[in-house]
Amino acid sequence: MPLLAAVLLIVAAVVAAVLRRRLRAHGAQQQVRVGRLVDHTGRDVASGSVYSIQTATLTTPTENLDRIWTPMHLERLARSYWRYMQRFSLGMVRVHYDDRGRYVCLFSRRIVMLGFSEPEYEFTSTLGLVRWPITRGLLVSRRGRDRGFLEIEVHRRDGVEATTGHDGEAPPTPLSQAYVELEVSQFYPAMSSGIAYWIYKQTQSRYHVLLAYGFIRSLASGQLAESVVGRFAPRLTVEDDGPAPEQMPTPSGRS
Repeated sequence: MPLLAAVLLIVAAVVAAVLRRRLRAHGAQQQVRVGRLVDHTGRDVASGSVYSIQTATLTTPTENLDRIWTPMHLERLARSYWRYMQRFSLGMVRVHYDDRGRYVCLFSRRIVMLGFSEPEYEFTSTLGLVRWPITRGLLVSRRGRDRGFLEIEVHRRDGVEATTGHDGEAPPTPLSQAYVELEVSQFYPAMSSGIAYWIYKQTQSRYHVLLAYGFIRSLASGQLAESVVGRFAPRLTVEDDGPAPEQMPTPSGRS
């Protein structure tokens, strides 16, 4: 596992450098500015669990954010993270689904590095949140099974500023900000003591930070993956019954 993590880290560094240039250009075309990326990674000495939180603010025209501020797009945001994870590893890491959750695997479904139960959603006019409880996997210690979580949280703030057109001829463009936070908390790594924990910090932990940074930057493209399940996708109705009301679920469902 330490050797594998080191290989993935090298691959991630190369992929991240290439994607960073592409995403900056794409973000400029979409009028999206990605703010400073911030990392908060550490360890709870008392419990032995680790946490890793990466954040950034995306500034975009309000009308662009309005179009995607729906439960359906929150579900697609969740799916986009898993898709980005696969691309980031050049296909070495793959995500598989079943009725109980999803599994981050190395090449094959038989090698489960991380297992997650079905996601929990929360959505309001200013908050979008999806959380996957961690269940098991080769990267999780025994005491870490069914503890901890992976979470994507987005806070919206409107009316932050406005831009004007050339020579002041065009009306100001209202802008909004989306504060994006990617968090892993209460995670108990399999490599958790002595030299093993040092290796974890230099490989698996750093890989996750690069992955999180790359994913947040990728949101500037505005291109979200289609959900595997499509729980919040519009449903076709018959005759004149009208569209089915969109409701948030109890903490269950897959993305």
